[in-house]
Amino acid sequence: MKTKRTIHQVLAIAKTDFLGIARNRTAIFFTLLFPLFFLIIIGFTFGTQGAGETSRIRVGVVNLDREETIVNGTVSQNSTIGDAFVQALRNANFTVYEYVEYGDKETNGTAAYDISRRKIKIAVIIPVNFTESLSFQYVDSSGRPIPTKAYLILYTDPSDPTGSLIAQQSILGFISGFISHYQEVVISQIPETFQKYVKVLVDPITVSTNEADVSGRRLRWIDYMVPGTLGLVLLWSGLNHASVAIANERTRGTFQRIVIAPVSPATVLAGKFFSCLTIVYLSSAIMLVSGLLFFQVNLYWNLPVIVLSIFLGALSAIGIGLIISSLTKNVEAANAITVLISVPLQFFIGAFFPLSIMPRPAQIFGEALPFTKLVNAMQGVMTKNLPFEAVMPEIIYLAVSGLILFALGIIAYWSSLKRL
Repeated sequence: MKTKRTIHQVLAIAKTDFLGIARNRTAIFFTLLFPLFFLIIIGFTFGTQGAGETSRIRVGVVNLDREETIVNGTVSQNSTIGDAFVQALRNANFTVYEYVEYGDKETNGTAAYDISRRKIKIAVIIPVNFTESLSFQYVDSSGRPIPTKAYLILYTDPSDPTGSLIAQQSILGFISGFISHYQEVVISQIPETFQKYVKVLVDPITVSTNEADVSGRRLRWIDYMVPGTLGLVLLWSGLNHASVAIANERTRGTFQRIVIAPVSPATVLAGKFFSCLTIVYLSSAIMLVSGLLFFQVNLYWNLPVIVLSIFLGALSAIGIGLIISSLTKNVEAANAITVLISVPLQFFIGAFFPLSIMPRPAQIFGEALPFTKLVNAMQGVMTKNLPFEAVMPEIIYLAVSGLILFALGIIAYWSSLKRL
């Protein structure tokens, strides 16, 4: 009978706490919808793939190949290959802006001016003798062609290193394809008996790149992103809600009344815990369902492992939240500390960026976080369909760290009771 009454008390506290969050629009946004906001923004920005992807790259072209040049002592004006290069850029779906000159950042209407204003990401300068060089129009006194290389000049925006790198790699890939097509055209004009030898000389090594079959499905970047956002759920839903669980009652002056009520402190703590856990699972469900609806993610759904991993990860988040909530005097201080902790941590858990690209100290710090282990486990299970045994190290780490942090949270909670 006593056990039944305790269960009812726990559920009543959990319900009251949950309804308090539901009536607070700001709390709803930060605990449930803030991770979803991140997912949608980043997903629609980087997650989709398709033929129109290069259209986002704005390229400026200064085609000097159309100007007159001196070839073998005579004036030549032939822009056939330069024009073909520009048209091929458009056919490859780049957004192309043409300019008469490169200019400088102070002269409106030039490529340099638009780079400085970020209208274009990269400028390609085609030299005046581009066609003449590639069509072997330079000859010596005996009429033999003089091998003359054509040079393209690229200008990138140093103030936007990431965008410039993407644009540069895309243009270099395009140029590589254009060169291959040019070689095929030139080789087709030599005697057929020599064509095979020349093809080997100009392209002696063939490199093929293949994606390892780690999932049995063709995955997109967003397919890895959605499971990774479960780490954000723990930071923004579990940690955020737990950090104000006690501090909010203290701010409203109700914490002391709860403690002296005919309800044990353990029952109050259990009610707060189940409220936080409900928030975490609800936010996780919203994230996963949104991934299906907005991005049609192609994932594996090993629900027992997913549910268990989220529960163990929630122990860590709620434990840290309880420590913050118990040590702070009011909800404002609790919120400030939570933001101070959760905002930096979200960049170290592998949800946005792989830890491998970070400095070694940052990698060590990130790998020590239980939220990183959750991200690793979820990506392994949901994208690669790994069995439970494969993610067992992450599960064990989540369990141990969760129990330790939750135990510290309980200790902090009991300590806060003594200060009343």
